[in-house]
Amino acid sequence: MFLFMGLCFGIAAVGLIGGAVWAYIKQQRTMESRVMTTGTVVELTDRITASGRASMICPVVEFTTVTGEKIRFTSDFGSRPAGHKIGQSVNVRYEAADPQKAEIESTMNRWLVPLIMAFMSIVAGCLAISFLGIYFLVGSSVSP
Repeated sequence: MFLFMGLCFGIAAVGLIGGAVWAYIKQQRTMESRVMTTGTVVELTDRITASGRASMICPVVEFTTVTGEKIRFTSDFGSRPAGHKIGQSVNVRYEAADPQKAEIESTMNRWLVPLIMAFMSIVAGCLAISFLGIYFLVGSSVSP
């Protein structure tokens, strides 16, 4: 049983670290393919989280595209307390073909998903090492 659990957690750890690398590369490519400009936070809006138990304050940003079109969007990333102030200048990346697909450029946007997956991989790897260590140190004769 310990061998089986160790192998399962080991496979999960490898899959999660692979997913973290994939998510980072995908995010990098997405951000690099977008047009960069500067926008201004024009409003702060309350947004209810998916669980419905809490809310976060998301910035509403306005920017001008290279073609001169004014775009206003609400960032998907928010916090409590607010991480931005009205009137604050922020770097924005948007898709040239669809400027409504825009996001504030930040470290959190680039690293959130890869770091969560890497952390989960570390936990799964530790569990794999623990189960395999028990199996090999104590012996396969131990059964739960």
